[in-house]
Amino acid sequence: MRRIQKAAALLLAVLMIWSLLPATAAAESSTPSRRIHIVYDDSGSMITTDGQLVDTWCQAKYAMEVFAAMLGDGDIMNIYVMSDFDGGRTGSSPKLTLQGSDSQSTNVAKIHNMVTTAGNTPFNSVRKAYSDLAAAAADEKWLVVLTDGVFQGVTDMDAFFSQKSGDINVMFLGMGPNAPEITENQEAGIYSEKAAASDQILQKITGICTRIFNSDRLDVNVSAKTVTFDIPMGELVVFAQGANVAINGITSDSGREYLSSTTPVTVQYSETPATNYPDFIVNRDLKGSIATFRDDFPSGSYTVDVTGADTIEVYYKPNVEIAAYLTNSEGREVTSLEDLQAGEYTITFGFVKAGTDESVNNSALLGEVTYSAVVTNNGTTHEKTYTSGDKIYIEEGTLEIDATAQYLDYSSVSTHLDYSIYENKVLTLSVAENPVYTITTDGLDAAEPIQVHVTMEGQELSEEQWEEMSLPRVAMTDEEDQTGYGAFRVEKSGAVGVYNLYPTISGEDLRPQIYEDCGFTVAYAGKHGAATWTGTTEGTLQVDDTRSWLERNLQRLIKGLILAMIILLILGYIPPFKKYLPKKLKRRPSIDCSPNRPGIHQMTANGRYSKRFLTSLIPYKAEEGSIKFVPPGVAGVPVMQVKAAGGSGMLLMNAKAYAGKEHITFNGTPIEEGRVKPVRLSAGAMISVNTKEMTYTCVPNQ
Repeated sequence: MRRIQKAAALLLAVLMIWSLLPATAAAESSTPSRRIHIVYDDSGSMITTDGQLVDTWCQAKYAMEVFAAMLGDGDIMNIYVMSDFDGGRTGSSPKLTLQGSDSQSTNVAKIHNMVTTAGNTPFNSVRKAYSDLAAAAADEKWLVVLTDGVFQGVTDMDAFFSQKSGDINVMFLGMGPNAPEITENQEAGIYSEKAAASDQILQKITGICTRIFNSDRLDVNVSAKTVTFDIPMGELVVFAQGANVAINGITSDSGREYLSSTTPVTVQYSETPATNYPDFIVNRDLKGSIATFRDDFPSGSYTVDVTGADTIEVYYKPNVEIAAYLTNSEGREVTSLEDLQAGEYTITFGFVKAGTDESVNNSALLGEVTYSAVVTNNGTTHEKTYTSGDKIYIEEGTLEIDATAQYLDYSSVSTHLDYSIYENKVLTLSVAENPVYTITTDGLDAAEPIQVHVTMEGQELSEEQWEEMSLPRVAMTDEEDQTGYGAFRVEKSGAVGVYNLYPTISGEDLRPQIYEDCGFTVAYAGKHGAATWTGTTEGTLQVDDTRSWLERNLQRLIKGLILAMIILLILGYIPPFKKYLPKKLKRRPSIDCSPNRPGIHQMTANGRYSKRFLTSLIPYKAEEGSIKFVPPGVAGVPVMQVKAAGGSGMLLMNAKAYAGKEHITFNGTPIEEGRVKPVRLSAGAMISVNTKEMTYTCVPNQ
């Protein structure tokens, strides 16, 4: 029983149908078709060897049923039995042709019910299976040879297989201690195994199927009948072995129930090896049921509902795709295929959940993962095969990346990515024709244009590129000289890559000014797809103003006159053109009151200084004001009328009012009788008034 359980476990590895998945949403990928041609040794030595009955035929045929149960929808399996090629026959058709699109039970039944007449081991069976396979069309081609004896009709099998087509893979299994072997060359797709004893056949065939169908197994908690995985799954295959086994379904830890995508199929021992061998051994322990569950299985724990089973195995197909990432020289990852600029990038790879951009973490269920990519840029395939972390330089145009992830030894997933690569273009603009424009009384004569020639990175523009381009922006650069000029009128000329620029005058009429040469800038900046085309140049608008001096200079003349008036006005407020009263004059100067007779007390009063506001506003006019230097109530003392005299001096304008009055003195001296002219005083002059009661003394700046 232990040997049977081991055989069952090994058989489960072939139950996983591994199909290539699309790598990203932008990728175009489909499940590959397989063509498998099996050369099946139905010779008598599979039933009896050296006079002893053996179960080699039973084990091999059971394995063939497993082959039939695992075919994908696009797969075809042809079985060539060696007995059909006895006697030198070369043109026999396959004994069976199995279509993966048929039901699993139909294909298994065909194998189970196949009965042949045991014969020898002619090599013509291999030749025919190979020639038919070479002529067939499929994404993957496999020639599988199962034999336990020495072939007839061949002297050097290695020479035969070394000349095979590069798109055909060979799996050779020698069964028995005396079975032949071939030289393995995995790089050429030639694999060789040997099962020295019959109980090793299933193990070896498991290895063969693992390579063909890319499978792996989950650990099953036998007591709880549960499995756990940390990556999303797209397919789970349950194989349960037992005489009365039933596979009912799978339930997630959240309670969701999953039903089998196909009706569970039974595989079991055969009771008839050949028509010409009445005595044989049947291994009745080889019986089981297979159920395939295809769905979106998130990571987590699941319970497998199986009854009547001695052993349970679960095989898985990750629901993953390969994703390729490009990081530019600035360390920024490209997130849009429409935003891929020519240049150097670092290419990296990873797994995402199928149909999404949700990354999948590294997991032991993926094993050791290796990535590789073939890059084709503008139809030329790079010689280098890129791996994750490699630098890649891509040029403008088309980019194709065919990336493959190899994992779990034999499993792989591929994707094809298409990118459109753009490159920002630098345009060279140059002034090709620059006429001198004449300005007359009638206006600006602009019959001939300024012509600007455009090239792209040293090359003339194509008609298609020129058709794409819009008009550039033209602006004056000399702000002081551009007054009077209008916007340039810009248009494409009849020649590819040449713009016509026509200068204009601002407004309808010429201005009374001099029209002079003026600098201008021509700038182009346009989006063309994802790329930006840019370029600038500078030029000078050349003009010859032929109008009369007055027409050309009237505006300057008016400006000059206005400027002169402004200067004259400003000068009217600047000394010495305008005289200001001394700044030290106090608004309320102090008056010392000293008594001239007994009974009157010494006291201090305040006078008052005021400026005539209007005289401060008028340019060139000297400021005027008044100073009252005695307390209120003192009669007979007129208020001083003063006028600025320049510097710190002032003129007493009403000197006549004080002339001949001996009791009023300025700096100790009265104004002489008959004085009319103003008297010049300083802001610190001492003014005294002597009465019977008091003597009043005032200094205006104190």
